[in-house]
Amino acid sequence: MSGDTILRQWALLKAVPRYRKATAQELQQQLAQQGFNISERSVQRDLIKLSRIFPIEADERNRPYGWRYARDAQAMDVPSMDMPTALTFKLAQAFLEPLMPPTTLDALSPHMRRAEQVLTEANVPLRQWPEKVRFLPRGQPLIPPDVCSEVLEVVYQSLLEEHRFRAVYRARGSDKASEYLVNPLGLVYRNGLIYLVCTLFDYTDLRQLVLHRMESAEPLPEQGVTVPEGFSLDSYIRNNAFDVPAGETLVLEVLFEPEAAAHLYELKVSEDQQLSRASDDRVRLTATVADTLQLRWWLKGFGAQVEVLGPPELRDEFADEAAKLLRRYEAEEA
Repeated sequence: MSGDTILRQWALLKAVPRYRKATAQELQQQLAQQGFNISERSVQRDLIKLSRIFPIEADERNRPYGWRYARDAQAMDVPSMDMPTALTFKLAQAFLEPLMPPTTLDALSPHMRRAEQVLTEANVPLRQWPEKVRFLPRGQPLIPPDVCSEVLEVVYQSLLEEHRFRAVYRARGSDKASEYLVNPLGLVYRNGLIYLVCTLFDYTDLRQLVLHRMESAEPLPEQGVTVPEGFSLDSYIRNNAFDVPAGETLVLEVLFEPEAAAHLYELKVSEDQQLSRASDDRVRLTATVADTLQLRWWLKGFGAQVEVLGPPELRDEFADEAAKLLRRYEAEEA
């Protein structure tokens, strides 16, 4: 076998997807982009030969035939995964599992299984390291919704290769899904959800689609992405698209019960944070912070252990909220 053939077949192995099928024509086009000018029939012959050695399978139920790796196929390591890399994958799995949708982690599962194998086979103390490290999320853990693996594959591919895709999407509160032509611009991961920032059809207004509501997706590689003039994902986020305001801040002044403020001596809320003791032994916090809903959720999480002093507008907001809560509980008791 010539060196060119080895390089071509190695490129073909890397082009075969895991979570969706790719036709021989699609794979031939990918190889052509890398400088391998062979026919579609030659690609088919290569795939048949490689499937005898590697866990590649053909979907012969539908035409055109598609090829993909078996879902439980082990990741191929060239060079082989070393111990530090295996440990990194195991720690990443422990950290990401409570934060990411299961389907997103499925894309890493072959590497996770390989890491588990490397650590199991290693006769060194390092293999016990994952049993000695734990990640504890702050706040109430929420179970992320699952995302269709085929949808995830198409969205990632379209975003990376900068082309559009067609999607069937069910909006929140709707019982019926609709078909959209999606112009993908960026992904935002937040609180276990994956948001696709995009435009739809030929409109220019920016939209957010949550991937777990996307029922199916079909790539349209012949239709390139159109980026709105001046678009920047960071600027979009800073312009309060995800409750991250563009520079709006306030000087927060709060009184904490001592036990509730203990963490603030080690975890600052801002660089200019100041802590002092009030006359009633409570802890006074003064800090310049972003004016967001997250700030309010954080403060409300302390309940009666916190009193907002300023700014006056925020104190009035919390006083009004407390009055509503009091009326609600008094009504229930009556």
